[in-house]
Amino acid sequence: EYPANFAAYCEAWDNGRNNVSCQEGQTPGKDQGWCAEAWCYVDPCNCELDEPATKVPEEGGYMPHASYQGRGMWYSYKTCGGKDYWMTPEKKKELQAVPKNCSKKVDEKKWGSEKCRCIGYNGAPGQTNVSINGAEVPYPAEAGASCEAWDAKNHPDCLGDKPAAWCKMSWCYVDPCECQLEVPPKTSSYLPKARGNGKPIYFSYAACGAEDEYTKGNEEACVNQDVESNCTKLEKCAWTGKQCLGKELVEVCSSASSLGLLGLLGAVAQLMAM
Repeated sequence: EYPANFAAYCEAWDNGRNNVSCQEGQTPGKDQGWCAEAWCYVDPCNCELDEPATKVPEEGGYMPHASYQGRGMWYSYKTCGGKDYWMTPEKKKELQAVPKNCSKKVDEKKWGSEKCRCIGYNGAPGQTNVSINGAEVPYPAEAGASCEAWDAKNHPDCLGDKPAAWCKMSWCYVDPCECQLEVPPKTSSYLPKARGNGKPIYFSYAACGAEDEYTKGNEEACVNQDVESNCTKLEKCAWTGKQCLGKELVEVCSSASSLGLLGLLGAVAQLMAM
């Protein structure tokens, strides 16, 4: 059984999980061959290694019909320091040559603004639980990977006769350090322990061209703290000197930008670490 944050970061994901090849007594078997090699999903357009990313095959691959920002699913052992024994060199070369469509214009209505792209696996099968008012609520595993009104059919406040105004608004998860919109992204209460590119997951309505009515009613949202004393009481928040924002926006993203690292965080996000 694979976890919800499957292949979102470097790990030997198949070791002891793949029930065809990576259990004790199987071939190659647990802790052996490709079962023991670390790998992860990657953005093929931000994977500049001497060995290019490999397209997930239509047959025999994990989540072949899912997509990251409209480019399908790609993986790499090389980025994790692992070796790809999983498929033959001939088949791997064929899949590495599949067009990546990096120059193709991305549909911003689906994948988010050019200044703040959505992250995650659109089309990922199954469900995952999100945290809402202390309860675990099932959402589609692909929730937040593209611009959509994800709450409309899933959030308890959206299922009654009088759904909240924000239920029909589109939003998606984003990397806070890759979001350069005037309206800053917000920390996610749905996935408080999830991480993308090594940072906590944020969400944005602005990335999808929508108004954020949801945050206006959230008393614990960082942006709703008007004074520094209230802001710093919340572990997830930090004071800029003028306003309260998510801690990563203040402490991590500003540091990365000053070091010239902004824009180089190209690995696929860890979306569903719950």
